[in-house]
Amino acid sequence: MKKVLLLLAVIALTRYASAQETTHAYQHWYTYFGTMKINQHWSVPFDVQLRIRDGISNKGQLLMRGGLQYAINKRHQVLLGYAFVPTYNNVSDTWLPEQRIFEQYIYKAPKIDMTHRFRLEQRWVAQSSAPGAHRAIGDWKYGNRLRYFNRTQLAIRHHQQSTRFYVALQDEIFLNLWGNSISNLLFDQNRFLTAFGYQISPNLKADIGYMNQLVQVNSGAKTMNHILHFSVFQNINL
Repeated sequence: MKKVLLLLAVIALTRYASAQETTHAYQHWYTYFGTMKINQHWSVPFDVQLRIRDGISNKGQLLMRGGLQYAINKRHQVLLGYAFVPTYNNVSDTWLPEQRIFEQYIYKAPKIDMTHRFRLEQRWVAQSSAPGAHRAIGDWKYGNRLRYFNRTQLAIRHHQQSTRFYVALQDEIFLNLWGNSISNLLFDQNRFLTAFGYQISPNLKADIGYMNQLVQVNSGAKTMNHILHFSVFQNINL
Protein backbone atom coordinates (compact mmCIF):
# COMPACT_ATOMS: atom_id res chain seq x y z
CA MET A 1 0.00 0.00 0.00
CA LYS A 2 2.78 2.45 0.92
CA LYS A 3 4.51 1.77 -2.41
CA VAL A 4 1.29 2.56 -4.31
CA LEU A 5 0.80 5.85 -2.47
CA LEU A 6 4.45 6.79 -2.99
CA LEU A 7 4.19 6.10 -6.72
CA LEU A 8 1.08 8.25 -7.07
CA ALA A 9 2.74 11.04 -5.08
CA VAL A 10 5.79 10.95 -7.37
CA ILE A 11 3.52 11.16 -10.43
CA ALA A 12 1.71 14.16 -8.97
CA LEU A 13 4.96 15.98 -8.13
CA THR A 14 6.41 15.30 -11.58
CA ARG A 15 3.29 16.70 -13.20
CA TYR A 16 3.44 19.79 -10.98
CA ALA A 17 7.05 20.44 -12.03
CA SER A 18 6.18 20.16 -15.74
CA ALA A 19 3.20 22.48 -15.27
CA GLN A 20 5.50 25.52 -15.30
CA GLU A 21 5.69 25.36 -19.13
CA THR A 22 2.03 24.72 -19.87
CA THR A 23 -1.20 26.62 -20.42
CA HIS A 24 -3.73 26.19 -17.61
CA ALA A 25 -7.50 25.78 -17.98
CA TYR A 26 -10.47 24.79 -15.80
CA GLN A 27 -13.23 22.28 -16.46
CA HIS A 28 -16.11 20.36 -14.85
CA TRP A 29 -16.65 16.67 -15.65
CA TYR A 30 -19.90 14.88 -14.78
CA THR A 31 -19.70 11.12 -15.34
CA TYR A 32 -21.94 8.06 -15.00
CA PHE A 33 -20.55 4.52 -15.17
CA GLY A 34 -23.02 1.65 -15.35
CA THR A 35 -22.61 -2.11 -15.69
CA MET A 36 -25.54 -4.31 -16.68
CA LYS A 37 -24.81 -7.88 -15.61
CA ILE A 38 -26.33 -10.49 -17.92
CA ASN A 39 -25.00 -13.61 -16.17
CA GLN A 40 -21.90 -14.85 -14.34
CA HIS A 41 -19.60 -14.18 -17.29
CA TRP A 42 -21.25 -11.61 -19.57
CA SER A 43 -22.03 -7.94 -18.87
CA VAL A 44 -22.53 -4.62 -20.68
CA PRO A 45 -20.47 -1.75 -19.22
CA PHE A 46 -21.34 1.74 -20.45
CA ASP A 47 -20.67 5.33 -19.47
CA VAL A 48 -21.81 8.84 -20.32
CA GLN A 49 -19.58 11.83 -19.61
CA LEU A 50 -20.28 15.55 -19.93
CA ARG A 51 -17.11 17.64 -19.93
CA ILE A 52 -17.64 21.39 -19.63
CA ARG A 53 -14.94 24.01 -20.20
CA ASP A 54 -14.41 27.30 -18.35
CA GLY A 55 -16.98 27.05 -15.59
CA ILE A 56 -20.43 25.50 -15.96
CA SER A 57 -21.86 27.09 -19.12
CA ASN A 58 -19.28 26.74 -21.89
CA LYS A 59 -19.33 23.94 -24.46
CA GLY A 60 -16.82 21.11 -24.23
CA GLN A 61 -17.18 17.41 -24.95
CA LEU A 62 -19.77 14.65 -24.66
CA LEU A 63 -18.63 11.03 -24.46
CA MET A 64 -20.94 8.03 -24.91
CA ARG A 65 -19.33 4.61 -24.66
CA GLY A 66 -20.38 0.98 -24.27
CA GLY A 67 -19.19 -2.55 -24.82
CA LEU A 68 -19.66 -6.27 -24.29
CA GLN A 69 -17.51 -7.68 -21.52
CA TYR A 70 -16.56 -11.27 -20.67
CA ALA A 71 -15.33 -12.19 -17.20
CA ILE A 72 -12.81 -15.02 -17.45
CA ASN A 73 -12.91 -15.18 -13.64
CA LYS A 74 -13.17 -12.71 -10.75
CA ARG A 75 -9.76 -11.20 -11.51
CA HIS A 76 -9.60 -11.11 -15.32
CA GLN A 77 -12.00 -9.48 -17.78
CA VAL A 78 -11.88 -8.66 -21.50
CA LEU A 79 -14.09 -6.28 -23.49
CA LEU A 80 -14.86 -5.08 -27.01
CA GLY A 81 -16.52 -1.68 -27.26
CA TYR A 82 -17.47 1.44 -29.21
CA ALA A 83 -17.46 5.13 -28.29
CA PHE A 84 -18.93 8.27 -29.89
CA VAL A 85 -17.25 11.49 -28.76
CA PRO A 86 -18.37 14.87 -30.17
CA THR A 87 -16.05 17.74 -29.18
CA TYR A 88 -16.81 21.43 -29.58
CA ASN A 89 -14.28 23.34 -31.69
CA ASN A 90 -14.05 27.01 -30.74
CA VAL A 91 -12.40 28.11 -33.98
CA SER A 92 -15.00 26.64 -36.34
CA ASP A 93 -17.90 26.96 -33.85
CA THR A 94 -18.78 23.32 -34.65
CA TRP A 95 -19.19 20.03 -32.84
CA LEU A 96 -16.65 17.64 -34.39
CA PRO A 97 -17.37 13.92 -33.86
CA GLU A 98 -14.93 11.17 -33.03
CA GLN A 99 -15.65 7.46 -33.47
CA ARG A 100 -13.73 4.79 -31.59
CA ILE A 101 -13.52 1.04 -31.48
CA PHE A 102 -11.59 -0.31 -28.52
CA GLU A 103 -10.42 -3.52 -26.88
CA GLN A 104 -9.47 -3.78 -23.24
CA TYR A 105 -8.19 -6.11 -20.54
CA ILE A 106 -8.87 -5.59 -16.82
CA TYR A 107 -7.04 -7.17 -13.91
CA LYS A 108 -8.33 -6.76 -10.34
CA ALA A 109 -5.77 -7.24 -7.57
CA PRO A 110 -6.59 -9.96 -5.00
CA LYS A 111 -5.70 -8.29 -1.66
CA ILE A 112 -6.49 -4.62 -2.30
CA ASP A 113 -9.26 -2.76 -4.13
CA MET A 114 -7.04 -1.95 -7.12
CA THR A 115 -7.91 -2.16 -10.81
CA HIS A 116 -5.45 -2.28 -13.71
CA ARG A 117 -6.87 -1.60 -17.18
CA PHE A 118 -5.14 -1.79 -20.56
CA ARG A 119 -7.10 -0.34 -23.49
CA LEU A 120 -6.24 -0.23 -27.21
CA GLU A 121 -8.24 2.28 -29.28
CA GLN A 122 -8.77 2.73 -33.00
CA ARG A 123 -9.86 6.35 -33.49
CA TRP A 124 -11.45 8.29 -36.36
CA VAL A 125 -11.42 12.03 -35.54
CA ALA A 126 -13.27 14.58 -37.70
CA GLN A 127 -11.38 17.69 -38.80
CA SER A 128 -13.03 21.07 -39.35
CA SER A 129 -13.47 22.42 -42.89
CA ALA A 130 -11.69 25.47 -44.20
CA PRO A 131 -13.36 28.81 -43.32
CA GLY A 132 -16.34 29.50 -45.59
CA ALA A 133 -16.81 25.87 -46.65
CA HIS A 134 -20.39 24.62 -46.86
CA ARG A 135 -19.60 21.52 -44.78
CA ALA A 136 -18.60 21.55 -41.10
CA ILE A 137 -16.41 18.44 -41.46
CA GLY A 138 -13.56 18.63 -43.93
CA ASP A 139 -11.76 15.33 -43.41
CA TRP A 140 -11.13 12.49 -40.96
CA LYS A 141 -7.86 11.45 -39.32
CA TYR A 142 -7.13 7.96 -38.02
CA GLY A 143 -4.95 6.93 -35.09
CA ASN A 144 -4.15 4.08 -32.70
CA ARG A 145 -3.80 4.80 -29.00
CA LEU A 146 -2.82 2.76 -25.95
CA ARG A 147 -4.10 3.60 -22.46
CA TYR A 148 -3.06 2.25 -19.07
CA PHE A 149 -5.36 2.98 -16.12
CA ASN A 150 -4.88 2.28 -12.41
CA ARG A 151 -7.48 2.97 -9.72
CA THR A 152 -7.08 2.21 -6.03
CA GLN A 153 -9.95 2.61 -3.57
CA LEU A 154 -9.15 2.90 0.13
CA ALA A 155 -11.91 2.45 2.72
CA ILE A 156 -12.08 5.02 5.51
CA ARG A 157 -12.14 3.32 8.90
CA HIS A 158 -13.64 4.43 12.21
CA HIS A 159 -12.68 2.52 15.38
CA GLN A 160 -11.04 -0.14 13.21
CA GLN A 161 -14.29 -0.69 11.29
CA SER A 162 -14.80 0.14 7.63
CA THR A 163 -17.32 2.87 6.89
CA ARG A 164 -19.21 3.68 3.70
CA PHE A 165 -16.76 6.48 2.96
CA TYR A 166 -13.67 5.97 0.84
CA VAL A 167 -10.80 7.72 -0.91
CA ALA A 168 -10.00 6.91 -4.54
CA LEU A 169 -6.65 7.48 -6.25
CA GLN A 170 -6.24 6.88 -9.96
CA ASP A 171 -3.94 7.65 -12.85
CA GLU A 172 -4.21 7.00 -16.58
CA ILE A 173 -1.59 7.55 -19.29
CA PHE A 174 -2.40 7.79 -23.03
CA LEU A 175 0.21 6.92 -25.69
CA ASN A 176 -0.14 7.38 -29.45
CA LEU A 177 0.96 4.35 -31.46
CA TRP A 178 1.76 3.37 -35.06
CA GLY A 179 -0.22 4.52 -38.09
CA ASN A 180 -1.31 7.70 -36.36
CA SER A 181 -2.27 10.74 -38.43
CA ILE A 182 -3.87 12.46 -35.42
CA SER A 183 -0.54 13.02 -33.68
CA ASN A 184 3.06 12.05 -34.39
CA LEU A 185 4.02 12.36 -30.71
CA LEU A 186 4.17 9.33 -28.41
CA PHE A 187 2.77 11.07 -25.33
CA ASP A 188 -0.86 12.12 -25.70
CA GLN A 189 -2.07 12.88 -22.18
CA ASN A 190 -2.12 11.86 -18.52
CA ARG A 191 -4.92 12.09 -15.96
CA PHE A 192 -4.41 11.98 -12.20
CA LEU A 193 -7.44 11.95 -9.89
CA THR A 194 -7.93 12.02 -6.16
CA ALA A 195 -11.54 11.74 -4.96
CA PHE A 196 -13.66 11.32 -1.85
CA GLY A 197 -16.61 8.94 -2.14
CA TYR A 198 -19.58 7.30 -0.44
CA GLN A 199 -20.97 3.77 -0.93
CA ILE A 200 -24.71 4.49 -1.10
CA SER A 201 -25.68 0.81 -1.47
CA PRO A 202 -23.90 -2.41 -2.50
CA ASN A 203 -24.57 -1.56 -6.18
CA LEU A 204 -24.31 2.24 -6.11
CA LYS A 205 -21.60 4.71 -5.13
CA ALA A 206 -20.57 8.27 -5.93
CA ASP A 207 -17.43 10.34 -5.52
CA ILE A 208 -16.22 13.87 -6.11
CA GLY A 209 -12.65 15.06 -6.48
CA TYR A 210 -9.92 16.87 -8.32
CA MET A 211 -8.49 15.67 -11.64
CA ASN A 212 -5.28 17.02 -13.13
CA GLN A 213 -5.14 16.42 -16.90
CA LEU A 214 -1.98 17.14 -18.88
CA VAL A 215 -2.64 17.15 -22.65
CA GLN A 216 -0.14 17.45 -25.51
CA VAL A 217 -1.31 18.29 -29.03
CA ASN A 218 0.45 17.52 -32.32
CA SER A 219 2.37 20.83 -32.29
CA GLY A 220 3.89 19.93 -28.92
CA ALA A 221 1.91 22.57 -27.00
CA LYS A 222 0.73 21.40 -23.60
CA THR A 223 -2.36 22.27 -21.58
CA MET A 224 -2.99 21.38 -17.96
CA ASN A 225 -6.70 21.16 -17.13
CA HIS A 226 -7.76 21.53 -13.51
CA ILE A 227 -11.02 19.58 -13.28
CA LEU A 228 -13.81 19.27 -10.73
CA HIS A 229 -14.72 15.61 -11.26
CA PHE A 230 -18.03 14.05 -10.16
CA SER A 231 -18.77 10.35 -10.77
CA VAL A 232 -21.61 7.90 -10.16
CA PHE A 233 -21.04 4.13 -10.40
CA GLN A 234 -23.91 1.65 -10.63
CA ASN A 235 -24.18 -2.13 -11.06
CA ILE A 236 -27.45 -3.33 -12.61
CA ASN A 237 -28.53 -6.96 -12.39
CA LEU A 238 -30.86 -8.08 -15.18
